[in-house]
Amino acid sequence: MPQSASLSSPEIVVDPASGEHSLEIDVLIYNIAALPWPIRSNRAKATKLIGDELAAMRARGEQPDIVMLQEAFRSSVKHLVRRSGYPNWVRGPLVGDKMPDYSDRAPEEFKKGRSFWKGERIGKIMDSGLYILSDWPILGKSTQPFFRKECAGFDCGANKGTLAVGIDVPGMPGYLQMFTVHMNAGPSATGVSKERSLMAHQLQLDHINEAMNAGVNTDEPLIFGGDFNMKQARERFDYAASDRGQLDDIILVRHYCVVVAPDDCDVRMAIESDEPWLDTQDWQASRSGTQVEIEPILVDILYDEERPDAPKIKGRRTLSDHNGLLVRYRLSWRP
Repeated sequence: MPQSASLSSPEIVVDPASGEHSLEIDVLIYNIAALPWPIRSNRAKATKLIGDELAAMRARGEQPDIVMLQEAFRSSVKHLVRRSGYPNWVRGPLVGDKMPDYSDRAPEEFKKGRSFWKGERIGKIMDSGLYILSDWPILGKSTQPFFRKECAGFDCGANKGTLAVGIDVPGMPGYLQMFTVHMNAGPSATGVSKERSLMAHQLQLDHINEAMNAGVNTDEPLIFGGDFNMKQARERFDYAASDRGQLDDIILVRHYCVVVAPDDCDVRMAIESDEPWLDTQDWQASRSGTQVEIEPILVDILYDEERPDAPKIKGRRTLSDHNGLLVRYRLSWRP
């Protein structure tokens, strides 16, 4: 650090009447399901195909400016990064990165309920699986695992946590903050009770809230996204929405584009319910800074179609069991 390569510069538009400057950026989040065998098979091939897809988008001039990956566990991810063409990239917490076992929030009952047979006592065998890739310079990064034993079930084998960076967007004053995370899965994936997986999720939400309140610069614009594992999980969402500290002015993209400002945001995906943010695990959100305002203006789903060259995952020939979520943001300021 820092990483200084810059492959492009966004077009800056100036409103002659108001003097407002603005630019647009595309941000992709994608859980690529690059889990090792025997948890998942044929994922090295899928990872290669994802790298090829990002390279093809670049060849067409359509590549996202910034990509945030989750479940990028396999060593083959380095080939994805190389194929994709992004010159600047960083990883989240590694296997050996350590935090204390518990925060002072963890209930004694939760501590005593750890199960060897559900993978909660085997230690960390995978890293966080988090990456951020950028066409623009990365000024610095901050990364932190969750408390080591504040996890539930088989998810405890991964050293999940947070990854934050500052990115120098050409022509924009200040810098752009990016924050990505992958949170504890639900009972079906972890093998433990709903109550136990919910407690782990809440402890991790509290950790994220503390980390963002301590580390996020409220003067600079922020985009965060990742796999929040809140699909159809009302209790998890209600807890997340109950207290967000200094980030209470956050804009959740799906809510903003579907409910708040549907005329100002181009929605290019099917809306399946009145609460589309609960129809997925994968979220993006944003918050304006004191000088630079940020708003989502387009949201789209990528890589959701089956393709014959992709290995099967959960019965479908797709690149991952998640879709990519692409959001275009408009950043504006007055010099």
